[in-house]
Amino acid sequence: MARRYDKQQRKDERAPGPTGHTATVTKTDAAPTRPPAVADPVSLAGTAPTATPQQQRARFALARIRLLALTWQTDTKSQKEFNSYAGAMPFMIRANGLGQTAAFYRRKGTGNVYFNLYELLGDWLGQPQCPFAGQTDLLDAITRSDLDAYLAAQVESLLFLDWVKQLAGALLAREDEHPADAKDTTP
Repeated sequence: MARRYDKQQRKDERAPGPTGHTATVTKTDAAPTRPPAVADPVSLAGTAPTATPQQQRARFALARIRLLALTWQTDTKSQKEFNSYAGAMPFMIRANGLGQTAAFYRRKGTGNVYFNLYELLGDWLGQPQCPFAGQTDLLDAITRSDLDAYLAAQVESLLFLDWVKQLAGALLAREDEHPADAKDTTP
């Protein structure tokens, strides 16, 4: 089922629209039941109908990582931790599965950077076009889903986390950055 889901996503990304341009049909008939836990809620219900699934993932991740960057403006330690954990999460999902990885990230507690990634992934998978549409908690959704939905969510998680990893690396401080690297050395 996971491969079928991935193939359908790719097919949707390449489907020609009524004008001959590439378009994707997204389900926007139901709004998420839980608003994201940030001041500026990010939802894809108002996105343009021509946005591909990749663009939707990128848009959602970008908005949420920008909010984290604002929240952690002076906290480079949290920024570096988020970058590190975002880079490790796809490997953990491949090695241990989505459920085990989600439980590990959730176990760290709400005050930990791990929880920010858990919540971000859960909010994405709860969007209307995703496998756990309308679900309010990632672990609840995982334990209540059937195998097909679980495998589809695992594939979607990996696709979404690619964007999270890239955008976090671009917008947040990284471990490999030194204070001298952050300064502009142009005359």
